[in-house]
Amino acid sequence: MALSKPAQALRRYTAQSNELHQRYLDSDDARAAYQRFVDTQLAYFLPQYDDLRDRPGYDAAINFVVADLTGPGIADRDRELARVVPAMTRLLPAAALSALAVAMELNARVLQINLNIERELRGKLAAAEPISERDYCLASRTVCDIGECRTLVAMTRSAGESLERIIKVPMIGSLLRSMRLPARLAGVSDLQQFLEKGFRTVTAVDDVHTFLDVMEQRMSAVFERVFLADLATLSTEPVR
Repeated sequence: MALSKPAQALRRYTAQSNELHQRYLDSDDARAAYQRFVDTQLAYFLPQYDDLRDRPGYDAAINFVVADLTGPGIADRDRELARVVPAMTRLLPAAALSALAVAMELNARVLQINLNIERELRGKLAAAEPISERDYCLASRTVCDIGECRTLVAMTRSAGESLERIIKVPMIGSLLRSMRLPARLAGVSDLQQFLEKGFRTVTAVDDVHTFLDVMEQRMSAVFERVFLADLATLSTEPVR
């Protein structure tokens, strides 16, 4: 039986994500350098949403979107997903498959860009040298452009809308909770936690569309600074 388009996309982008992860998992030095980049990137991006965190449900939702859905450092989850994708493509409803496929395509694109930025930084800075905002923005401008990042913003919104559609599927919350023991026994606890966290995060936001509007505007503004700001206005102090 031929796989549906969402099932094919989920398999393709999961495989691509894991191939990309392997680029920094092959050596301790590469892993340490990439983790340093990850920490710097999150330290730069997350504070730019701090003024939104007091709104109901936004704190966890911002962390999920920036660090869990679109952020790096999720190799274990993606390895687990690769193991169970064949079963998922047979068992999950179309809406859930489509949502996962969008999330994994976004994941693969973000990983590719991040690895390129990290490689550029590694070529310019000494090992363990602190990364400044100016360093980060210059490296980003060298390996990609604002058009690519605007595409990522649009995909992030699409992923959020897909998650919202999933939570409307009857009994989806009960189904996720019932999967905890099987997931642990199958060795895919990271994946299970990601799915449950996504469900909890979306259900905690009163108006998902307003949240996505706000995030789309804020993410676009951040990328405009990264790619378009006058270099003289960018900090040369280490990102902390």
